[in-house]
Amino acid sequence: MSRGLGARGAAVWLLLAGAVALAALAARGMHARPGRQDGGDRLRVVVTVPPQAWLVKRLGGDRVDVDVLLPPGASEHTYEPTPQQVARLADARLMVEVGHPALLFERRLLDAMVIREPTPLVVEMTHGLVLPDSPAPAPHSHGADPHVWLSPKVMRSSAVAVAAALERLDPAGAPLYRANLRATLADIDRLDGELARELSALPDRRFLVYHPAWGYFANDYGLEQVAIETDGKEPSPRRLVELLEEARRAGTRAVFVQHGEYDRPAQAIAEEIGARVVALEPLAEDWPANLRRVAALLREGASG
Repeated sequence: MSRGLGARGAAVWLLLAGAVALAALAARGMHARPGRQDGGDRLRVVVTVPPQAWLVKRLGGDRVDVDVLLPPGASEHTYEPTPQQVARLADARLMVEVGHPALLFERRLLDAMVIREPTPLVVEMTHGLVLPDSPAPAPHSHGADPHVWLSPKVMRSSAVAVAAALERLDPAGAPLYRANLRATLADIDRLDGELARELSALPDRRFLVYHPAWGYFANDYGLEQVAIETDGKEPSPRRLVELLEEARRAGTRAVFVQHGEYDRPAQAIAEEIGARVVALEPLAEDWPANLRRVAALLREGASG
């Protein structure tokens, strides 16, 4: 999934690096950084994707101010943060990153940030996960799929890490963070149980998607996503025939796509097998409601 920056991309990131440097100088000149060291301003937290914003707001309440790098409707694979966004990072006390190598804009952004000091505390959602470049891949390793936040198990472990980071940066808020963590873990466990019951009744454990964004979610519930797109490329004619044959044998009634993505092959397959195209959204900020909606759509797709 890696792509070269090219002349335009290189220029953009030079501009971003310059913005970070200027912001860092400004921060040092102020001799103070925003945060709730003594109950003052809200603790500024930067997250990569909207579902992480749900988590931080759930844990931090009114003691945090959350900035999301990826705006609504943007692609997590091709987005380039603006200089204004990068400049705001100069004030961040905490960054919650996905930490997956397939999120190139996140990696380049963090590389640009090394020139400024002090750097924010960073929490990685992928900490402890076995990723594709690890020496011993595990069943929950999904190639170039960075959508780890779609797994309630990953979100649960991230909640613990984020709450610990908030408490470290803002000790005065510890009672709130600990209470919110207990409530958040209970909510995630409740959601996990609901999804497990909802999806256990699926007659077919495989579901057909255009872009492979649901591997971590599928792994949590014993499902398997079958992707039309591979490594960011449309299927070859031969692979398209194979997909059609597999879908007919399985009685596939829905082809799942991501909101706004290029889905001509998905539409062609759906028309050929008499299925419908259904949009799923991996980036919705209301994370629990979105996963409940996804489970319901998978059930509807299985039943036709």
